[in-house]
Amino acid sequence: MDDDMIFPAEYKCVGAIRIDETLSDAHDELLRRKTCKNAEYEMYFLSEYLLIFASDGCAVYGVASEGEGLFRTVTSLTRIASGDEVVRYDKLVNMHNRTELVKTAHRCCTDAVNTVIFKSVDQHLTFVHRPNPGDLLEIDVLDVIPPIPGWLTYMVRQLSDCLLGELGVVFTENILDIRQFESEDAVFPCFTSGLNGRYLDSEEITAPATLIGCDISKMILEERFPGIDYKFTNICSRTSNLYQITKPFIARCCQSERSGLVEINGIDGVVVHWAASGYEVADALRALVQKIRQRP
Repeated sequence: MDDDMIFPAEYKCVGAIRIDETLSDAHDELLRRKTCKNAEYEMYFLSEYLLIFASDGCAVYGVASEGEGLFRTVTSLTRIASGDEVVRYDKLVNMHNRTELVKTAHRCCTDAVNTVIFKSVDQHLTFVHRPNPGDLLEIDVLDVIPPIPGWLTYMVRQLSDCLLGELGVVFTENILDIRQFESEDAVFPCFTSGLNGRYLDSEEITAPATLIGCDISKMILEERFPGIDYKFTNICSRTSNLYQITKPFIARCCQSERSGLVEINGIDGVVVHWAASGYEVADALRALVQKIRQRP
């Protein structure tokens, strides 16, 4: 096999055989059954990989089949890894957290070991061959603090080990700290930030004023205090140039009509509402990953 990582898309594609013989005997028996071309050499129709648990170790094979029905004739058999190349992870895992399984398999591999077999809490099996964390998709979380952590950052962290683990992504954080804009003239949108300055939601604003906010903040300021002379610093993660966007990203915006898949400077991203729920964040990221991976 080549050097590319192999990680079955679903564990239902992985079959297993436990035998008392050695790996060498098991390999010879598989070849014999393939030559016979009879019912002994039929596989369940979903099987794409076969794990062998023998008396002296484990092996991983790739298989292909043809025919109709639940059990089909194997047409090819390829040994992916065997013997000292394969180890079994000694803890039960969440099989859907693909990101963590790739990272764990990479830590388990050595110069000799290139394949790690995992068992889930419900006893299903899968494996990762030549794990490569570099194959995981990086997504930037654009957020603003304080409060600390920002809501989007917090939500992504909470979801990373459950709903988002199956996406095979790694999250980086691109955080704008607006404490750098604190001053006597500063006007912030909301008092919950606890910043040194004035607050648009709870104070009378007079000039001189520097609004640290977004388009909605501007609209509120101009409607409440018409004619006021002010400066504006845009901190919206959707439209501000204060964020360096270099990779696929997720951002949030207080204008719900701006939610959805976007593209900035040729880079794919997705925008969720400012107070998006965990389900909304997970759905948005799933749509972003699907768009990126479907691209030729």
